[in-house]
This record gives sequence, C-alpha cells and structure tokens, in this order.
Amino acid sequence: MKMVILLLSLLAPFLSAPPQDDTVAPDTAAQLPVTFAFGQSLPAASYISSFDSLAGIRLYMTEEELLKTKGTPQQIAEDPWAGCLEYQYADSSAGVCGGAVLYVHASPPQAGQYGLRLNEQPLLPETMNVQDVLGTPDFEAEDGDVYIRGAAALKIYRNMETGEWDGVDLFDGDSF
Repeated sequence: MKMVILLLSLLAPFLSAPPQDDTVAPDTAAQLPVTFAFGQSLPAASYISSFDSLAGIRLYMTEEELLKTKGTPQQIAEDPWAGCLEYQYADSSAGVCGGAVLYVHASPPQAGQYGLRLNEQPLLPETMNVQDVLGTPDFEAEDGDVYIRGAAALKIYRNMETGEWDGVDLFDGDSF
C-alpha cells in the first residue's frame, strides 16, 4: 500500500495538469491577460500561444504551397541530418520531408536584412525580451532555448560564449 501511495505521489504532477484550451474568440483575445504560474501577466495580444509560421512559411504546408507562397528557392540542398530537401530562400530555409514543410530556419543575417516574423508577429531575439512574447522556455539547452506549443517547437540558438542568438528553428517536435 505504501508503494502505491509513493507511486501516486510521484506521478501526481503529471496526472493532475488539466489540458489547456488555446481557443479564444478573436474579439476577446486582446482583452484577456495571460497569467503565468510565477505571477507575471502579459496582454494576450503579445503572447504567442501557438506556432504556425516563421518567415511566412507555415509548418506542414505542402511543397506546392511553399513554392506558391515563396516562389522558386535560390537553392535546393540535401539536409544531411534530417534526410530532407532544404529549400533556401533569401530570408529563411524550409525543410521539406515527404512533400511537407517540417522545419523552418532563419539566421541572424537573414533576420537583420528581412526581419523575422513568428505567426506574422515580429520576433526580435537580439533587441527584445523574447520571454515577453514566448514565456519561459520549456527547455534550456546549452545551445539555446526551446519553446513548445502542441506538436510544434521553436528553438532560439545562442552562442555559448557570447550569449548572442545564432539562429531560430520552427519545427515539428514529433518528427525530430
């Protein structure tokens, strides 16, 4: 009996978290504050609660939709890590696997020249407090911070020596 109680007490934090509903009516979204567990409140309009697109490229869009949206890439290269084709544009790169976009990458030079937009909202890792828009990272790795929204994940890579951002990836967290 003591083992059952011990097991339940260890698993309770994982079992007691209610599912979060990210659906809010558009007309009330700007009026509702987002309150984090540590007590910080932000206007809902600035907090990004889902990851849909980076640099105008939506996750899971088809190869045809990508070409229609972004046009002909400057180059198509094979991605040795993911085994995908990487469509390289001036402002970003998109990994196309099995006919669908599974990741989008942007570097600091690309963001500096073309801007960086996450879900059509400006994202400026070098000048703004990213936590105001994304909240606390779900994971802090040696090379950057990871934010998770459903099956999609966003990683902001940081130079381990300088702390400056080295790039950002939006990707399907279930596929990598």
